[in-house]
Amino acid sequence: MTDKQQAPTAAELHEVMKELHAVQGRVQDTYLRLWSAPETCDVAYQIEDAAGDIRRAWEALERISGSFARVYVIPGTESLCGVPWGVCPDHGNTLRVSERKTWCTVAECSHKWAYDKLSNPCAEPVTDTVTDARGKSFLACRAHATDAGKRL
Repeated sequence: MTDKQQAPTAAELHEVMKELHAVQGRVQDTYLRLWSAPETCDVAYQIEDAAGDIRRAWEALERISGSFARVYVIPGTESLCGVPWGVCPDHGNTLRVSERKTWCTVAECSHKWAYDKLSNPCAEPVTDTVTDARGKSFLACRAHATDAGKRL
């Protein structure tokens, strides 16, 4: 890496993952539209395969996101939550795990992870300082801070 290149951040990886997820949704929509026309059914199967490839790429990024973020955090530019369990970045402590796969239990949430996110330290960016009634503080991501606010 040259002096002008900056190491990627956890936020950049999450942005790539969001973009890939959006592409997968558009490809799935294309599949559904092609499937509805008899003359394009054969092409629809090929599109469905492409959607599966994109989904697998997204799942691979999800599997490595926590370790990637911890390795590439640039001191002084971003720190990670590090609470000893993962959360849904949008809904907080709403995760469930089965067979090493994790998902958010909020009905309208599409977040899924192909690993046990709940048993790993949180890798979301720090946004808040949480202070309890005794004055003890810790740094947390938005989801953990919101949850702590409800509990404290």
